[in-house]
Amino acid sequence: MARELPSASLLENAQFNQLVIVPNAVQGLFRRRPTPVAVATRLDVDGRAVRLIAGIRRRHGPGPVWIRVMTNRALLVLAPEDVRRVLEGSPYPFAADPEAKRKGMGHFQPYALTLSRGELWQDRRRFTEAVLDSAQSSHRLADRFAAVVREELAELLGEDEVRYEPFHAAFRRIVRRIVLGDSARDDEGLSDLLAELMSEANGLPSERSEYFDEFMDGVERYVKAAEPGSLVGLFGEAPSTPDTRVEGQVAHWLFALQDTLAANALRALALLGSHAEQRARAETDREYLTACLQEAMRLWPTTPLLSRETLVDLTWRGAVVPAGTQVMIVNTFQHRDPERLTYADRFAPEEWIDGSAKDDWTLNHFSHGPQGCPGRNLALFVGTEVLAALLEHGEPRLVDPALDPGRPLPHMLDVFRVRVGLAERAAVAAV
Repeated sequence: MARELPSASLLENAQFNQLVIVPNAVQGLFRRRPTPVAVATRLDVDGRAVRLIAGIRRRHGPGPVWIRVMTNRALLVLAPEDVRRVLEGSPYPFAADPEAKRKGMGHFQPYALTLSRGELWQDRRRFTEAVLDSAQSSHRLADRFAAVVREELAELLGEDEVRYEPFHAAFRRIVRRIVLGDSARDDEGLSDLLAELMSEANGLPSERSEYFDEFMDGVERYVKAAEPGSLVGLFGEAPSTPDTRVEGQVAHWLFALQDTLAANALRALALLGSHAEQRARAETDREYLTACLQEAMRLWPTTPLLSRETLVDLTWRGAVVPAGTQVMIVNTFQHRDPERLTYADRFAPEEWIDGSAKDDWTLNHFSHGPQGCPGRNLALFVGTEVLAALLEHGEPRLVDPALDPGRPLPHMLDVFRVRVGLAERAAVAAV
């Protein structure tokens, strides 16, 4: 007789929705809303969620636990070996496009790799890896991209303080040039269209947006131009078929680099602006600087949870898990698990160099396995280049909010509130 996996209690289900599902939706599944983010940060919903899930594990054991996501039954994965099983088994038998993700992401990138299955997924993955040089430690256009970063940060470096809005604006210019070419530098309208589509996607709409065709027409113009020195300029060299829908892969690269990476880089700068010891090493050690960026991604994951869907019936720890089950990995818990990570709540870049973090399948800002992010190396390169340029220009000092190296770091850092002073090094030396 097959055993049953444990189920969360009525109270635990209610608290899980209150602290994980609802706050994530209200803050914005695809485009964060500043006011709800500020409220959630004040309430420390992520910290409370970590304590809740740790309690669920103590009461029910480390195996998967049945939990209610609103009215639907889902499987909450807790143990590292179970997390690895899910990620190694994606996209089959654990599909990465459950219904809510298809409905939301499909609103602004219906042809994306991340929403594909089977042979179509393989087709789009081959193309994406070829363009992004996923198998290489450095992209073939790395020197060109580094020059773009330096040029676009020049305006930002004229200010005394780094804040989210101008920082994000600089990232949008950088990313448009990297992905689409120099001719897209000032095409704020295209980025605004994508932002509007992502805002609409927060509501999981059922109808296609009036902005979608206009956005795709804009993308296709750049794809056809195939400007040298850009990612779209490499499309002709990459394996593709009509099913690849090469223009349909661009939206994901734009938002992942200009929105997600911008938030991660600014949080990393906040850490460097509040941790003098780590900052001193990062100024002269490029590998360590990249590790600082990875730490910001771990501490405050921009993807709070990963969701998969079982495509067939599975046996899991002696229990049957039926096809169509939603499987959840809560990154905000896994990345700060107090019982498993000795460095859970501190800034520990060294863990990405000679520690356990780099091989830890529960740290999933880039995911792992067959569906690990194909743009990982490119994102780390661009983010590190941005941080290096800022550190070369000035010595960062975190203005707001406060982070104390001697105390556990907060579970949430409102990126819209971050302000980092950046005094020029020549001025600092003269004092």
